[in-house]
Amino acid sequence: MPVVTVIAGQAGGRGLRGLGFSEPHPELAVMFRSVTRAAPRNVDWTFKELRNSFIVPSRIAESDAGGEGPHDLSVTSDQNFCVAASEDIELIIDAIAVQSAPPTAARILVFQIAKASADELVCVAESFTGEAHVGMVFRPVGLPDVEVRLTSLSWYPPRPETQRRGPLAKVTLVGKGAGMIGRKELLVSLPGADAHE
Repeated sequence: MPVVTVIAGQAGGRGLRGLGFSEPHPELAVMFRSVTRAAPRNVDWTFKELRNSFIVPSRIAESDAGGEGPHDLSVTSDQNFCVAASEDIELIIDAIAVQSAPPTAARILVFQIAKASADELVCVAESFTGEAHVGMVFRPVGLPDVEVRLTSLSWYPPRPETQRRGPLAKVTLVGKGAGMIGRKELLVSLPGADAHE
């Protein structure tokens, strides 16, 4: 399961409650939404995606008005609400812990761009997790409307100057919007959207 970070304190001078995720896991969003609907017993909860993704009581999310934290701090001064939310967060954590682990998505980071056009990107990428292979479809975390197919993959041999990094490979990614992908962009494979070639 993904590593989660409990966020309970002040964010920019405003209170923020919920769970934040230490790295993006778009393939798990469905599970988090389901858990936030099914597990709590006392208050309604929301899986909210902004700059960070987090699980938060709906009452706080609604008082947020589109920002990064609640504007109405009276929500968090309601002690009955806070106690009820504290009980629920334990149920949510327990529900996440018993979920079966989904297949690990492959994650690659664009390390250096060699050539880019509107529909093709040739780059050096670093592999973080999973096993990337030709035919896989990836979505950049910062560009949710872009999907690209990995059409070529050539792993570089390990070298002393790159040992602190994950394995590096020259890759070609093809698809509408491929040229919008920039250096340091994290790409996550889409489950069930690949074909071994």
